[in-house]
Amino acid sequence: MSGDETKNPFTVLICGGGNAAQVATAMFAHRYSTVAISLFADEAAKWKAALGDDEYELTLDTGKVLKSRPDDITNDPSVAAKADAIILAVPSFAHGQYFEAFQPYIKPDTVVACMPARSGGDILMAAKLKE
Repeated sequence: MSGDETKNPFTVLICGGGNAAQVATAMFAHRYSTVAISLFADEAAKWKAALGDDEYELTLDTGKVLKSRPDDITNDPSVAAKADAIILAVPSFAHGQYFEAFQPYIKPDTVVACMPARSGGDILMAAKLKE
């Protein structure tokens, strides 16, 4: 990281394993403590093995190159307890699965962002988190 870009202890949890989740993981891990989680089959283990000890190298549309790596890639929903922000980069039909898995662990005031967002996502989240 250069100059004033120092890693912030703010922790971001990226959910999913597809293109959007991997790009978001690379972008957030450049500046924040970042954990990636996939609840789909053995996707997290495969992703972690594929990355190995390497870093992501992400070229932005500005030409700037970001190099980063997440703190972890897992399928363990208890990592939600560390998250200050959770980003669901999964299809909307999977949002409920993540909300249910995180329910015992999520901290009050955690920021949750869903992409794609859908009508009723706030209602689904409240129902699954029992709020």
